[in-house]
Amino acid sequence: MFKKFRRMKISLAAKCQILFGAAVILIIAGALAVPWRRMEQLTAQLNGKAAAALADHAELQHLLAQQSDRGDLTTQRSVPVDWDGRLTLVAPRLLSIDANPTAGLTRFEQRSLGYFRRHPESEARTGYSDDNQRYWYASPVYMKPSCSACHVLSVAADADAGTTVATTIPATIATMPSRTNWLLHPVGHTALVGMVSIDIPNRIPQNQLLLNRWLIMVAGLLGGSLAILCFYLITTRLILHPVRVLQETAERVREGDLNIRSDISTGDEFQQLSETFNGMLANLTETTDQLRAINTGLDLKVGQLAEANLALYESNRLKSEFLANVSHELRTPLNSILGFADLLKDAMGSTAEPKSARYIGNILQSGRALLELINDLLDLAKIEAGRMEVRSEPLSLGDLFEGLENILKPLCEPRQIVIDTSVDNNVPILQTDPGKLQQVLYNFLSNAIKFSPNGSAIDLTGAREGDEHVRISVTDRGPGIEAGQQSIIFEKFRQVDASVTRTHSGSGLGLAISKELTLMMGGTIGVRSAPGEGATFWIVLPLKIPPSTLDVRGRLVMS
Repeated sequence: MFKKFRRMKISLAAKCQILFGAAVILIIAGALAVPWRRMEQLTAQLNGKAAAALADHAELQHLLAQQSDRGDLTTQRSVPVDWDGRLTLVAPRLLSIDANPTAGLTRFEQRSLGYFRRHPESEARTGYSDDNQRYWYASPVYMKPSCSACHVLSVAADADAGTTVATTIPATIATMPSRTNWLLHPVGHTALVGMVSIDIPNRIPQNQLLLNRWLIMVAGLLGGSLAILCFYLITTRLILHPVRVLQETAERVREGDLNIRSDISTGDEFQQLSETFNGMLANLTETTDQLRAINTGLDLKVGQLAEANLALYESNRLKSEFLANVSHELRTPLNSILGFADLLKDAMGSTAEPKSARYIGNILQSGRALLELINDLLDLAKIEAGRMEVRSEPLSLGDLFEGLENILKPLCEPRQIVIDTSVDNNVPILQTDPGKLQQVLYNFLSNAIKFSPNGSAIDLTGAREGDEHVRISVTDRGPGIEAGQQSIIFEKFRQVDASVTRTHSGSGLGLAISKELTLMMGGTIGVRSAPGEGATFWIVLPLKIPPSTLDVRGRLVMS
């Protein structure tokens, strides 16, 4: 329950006041319960002590009467007397048990007589009247051997109870013992022979008793109220006020005011906490100022980087346009050179001098290499400029492989290299861009021919990759590629052997263009190789590129 109270969303002041108020009420109630109970016991003993005194007085009067030969232990009717000039009481009655013990007895006296018979160890029995104005007191009288000087003990039958009772008959009066010798009943002595009955007014006025109770409750309420008031003042001035100051300061800081400081001068832990809090605010302010200065510098850097990016973008655009324009301008005269070189070679025929034929062959070979480089530059410029489109058309891998084999046959025959093609039966008709796929595979095969030894074979395979893709691989028996260089060969103008003394020519753009084209078709590209074990270049493409969809660049696929 205390945990639930702690989790209640109320203020600290309310929690402290509620808990302290409950504690004060419990403590004061517990402290006043003891004197309350003791006062009730003491007031209740007033009647008992007064009645006991009257019983002693009645016993003394009986003793004096026996000594003066003026009475015996018989029923004595009392008359109202004035006691102490203020209270009216009925004189004590000294009752004797005879053959009819209930004759002339009140209900209280009858019940008391039966009680003493059932509880011989009891010394007294008390009670109040119905209106609580009278107090009744009864004490038993037991027969002792010393009483035989004045009384004779006999046994009679109790007709009502069906038992035997003891009665006393006066004897010769002699010296009577005191009450402590024969009237008080020690356990194990002789039978009950009489009873003293006291009927006095209640010595405890009800209004006085109520007044005492009211005084105790008023004192408790007053003490509790004063304690709660003192606690309220103490907590408000010494505890809650510094807490509220810190709370208000924290709220101002949360709103963004870092210049505010808490002012607490109590000389205790709250002041230390306030000073620590102010130190934290000072450090926070300093750190914020430093961050603002850094942010200002970063903003300047960001602005400079943005300007640099714009400049780089513009430079890249100008470079792409320059390459496209220059390549176009170079390709036109180069095609003319190659055309006239072919015509010259055909015109000379077999009658050409060996030296002239060798020069014409060098012109054709160099021109074709230059044309291939120009075409690569044009493709790269188109890709970077975003002007290359993807056209989705049906394509049979078998037909594509056969066409590539025929195109590359002039390069393979002089070195006796064979291209082995195979397509799995479960490979369906593809829906992709035939031109771009042919260009990618042409680059793979031309590189394989370039690095393969004479008389070797190149494998060109197509296989199903899952349910939605196809894998196309080109495997050669060349020198292989080290693992550290396999990631850089797909970068622009990067080659495995970049030295000026390399044995194989090339611009380093073929694989970079192949990577870009593969990504445009929604596929992936990679290589698997080891030194001395050849290399396998592969691409994985989706079986279908639906027309009128967007490619990886967000451009529309044409049909």
